[in-house]
Amino acid sequence: MDEISNELDSLNTEVIDQMNSWVDLLGGGEVGRLVGAVLVLFVFFVFKRVLVRGVLGVLRRIAHQTERSMIANVLDAFALPLQVLVMLLGAYFAVELLDLPVAIDAPLIEAIHIAAMFCVFWALFRAVEPVAVSLNSLIGRFGAGLGDDLRQFFIRGVKTLIVVIGFVIFLEGWGIDVSAFLGGLGLAGMAVALAAKDSVANIFGGLTIFADNLYKRGDWIETPHFEGTVEEVGLRATKVRTFAKALVTMPNAQIVDSPVINWSRMTHRRIKMVIGLEYRTTAKQMERIVEKLRDFLKNDDDVAQTDVAQMVHLSDFGASSINIDLYYFTKTTDWVTWREIRNRHIIAFKRIVEEEDAAFAFPSQSLYVESLPDNLVDTKNDQRPARQIG
Repeated sequence: MDEISNELDSLNTEVIDQMNSWVDLLGGGEVGRLVGAVLVLFVFFVFKRVLVRGVLGVLRRIAHQTERSMIANVLDAFALPLQVLVMLLGAYFAVELLDLPVAIDAPLIEAIHIAAMFCVFWALFRAVEPVAVSLNSLIGRFGAGLGDDLRQFFIRGVKTLIVVIGFVIFLEGWGIDVSAFLGGLGLAGMAVALAAKDSVANIFGGLTIFADNLYKRGDWIETPHFEGTVEEVGLRATKVRTFAKALVTMPNAQIVDSPVINWSRMTHRRIKMVIGLEYRTTAKQMERIVEKLRDFLKNDDDVAQTDVAQMVHLSDFGASSINIDLYYFTKTTDWVTWREIRNRHIIAFKRIVEEEDAAFAFPSQSLYVESLPDNLVDTKNDQRPARQIG
């Protein structure tokens, strides 16, 4: 590293000496140096245009032709920071050429160094998303929804790491002893650890969600706290849109520690239904109705026939009806389609009952009077004048 640094220093000195010789050709003095600085900035401006539109443009076209879109996207991400970096390099040589006083020259050179470091980390920051997109083939093995969440997890984690490393390097560049600063934090390490305990638990909860594939974006889940559709799985929390269209944000640690029902993982969707027949329905009518209901479900293309239960039985004598219990599953798990199937079945069941000259029961009560009181007034023989109201 020392050899590389020495080579760069010697190259820098040679370039500056060469530019000073060009300034002498312009007549020297402050005016010559100012004109030389402007020319240097103009040359680097032209070089920036040639570099971006020429070199990077050719490399991008080659990358697209060879179907390496990731490289092309990374070059696109590097383009803007690279332009700024080239202009900073021109500004550096222009400042050196002006031969300003040390009180002005030193802060300007330091500011250019810091800006150049910023450009480097800016380019890395912009390149994270193109690199993440290139991992689609690997992340896609977890499924489309979970793959998107993992990609966002990767992007946020790497970007956060780049920002932290860049911030530490900037502090070092400003002369701040970061190691001593971090060592001083050890005095408050216990308080920091206690404050960050929940955050760390939520991050590990997010990793558990990804590792166990509990759910992904777009899944319908239910917990003791809420029920809805997953909109985002983040580092700290999961965002769920409830069926009332409210947005619930729940820390990952709490979700992992509670039971989670993932309704989107259903293989079939269940239908439970009770049909109440009138008590005057005969036994033969009930037998025929049950048989027809079973035949209907066996011959329906929307009803699952294997790997699930399918039951139609007389279940009990109810308070106002003799009940037939239906328990079966549809092939589809889509909610709207399931409701349409249920709607069609209810109409079909109604027709089956009507074809057997039977009827559905409804809650009712019968009152039997064995005798009337002897002193009950015969309203027909009541000769009292009727009152007129109004």
